[in-house]
Amino acid sequence: MMCSPPTFLIRRVAPCHNCQKRRRFVVTDAVWYGATYTCCACGDSWTEGERHPRPFRKGWRKEAIARARKKWAEAGPYNRDAHRAWVRAQVEDLSLVLVPKDVKVTEAGQ
Repeated sequence: MMCSPPTFLIRRVAPCHNCQKRRRFVVTDAVWYGATYTCCACGDSWTEGERHPRPFRKGWRKEAIARARKKWAEAGPYNRDAHRAWVRAQVEDLSLVLVPKDVKVTEAGQ
């Protein structure tokens, strides 16, 4: 069983190191982890500048491309306010678990 954190999907167009062209990328953002960029043309993924290992099996690239294109469609147009609200909610959910009830949590600068 593999657990994964909640994620927020973002569309980006950026240069692909593998394709050597500007390509569509789906970005999977997860609080506390680096964002993962996946190219919708070649299926390769990167997190914090490091390419993910490629599986040693037939057909992995077609599957990765299909998965990236599906996530691209699910992401829809980027909404900065929705992304910020999502990040804030993720941090608040965690603080409810980690911060003792008798400790007052305030915004930075207050």
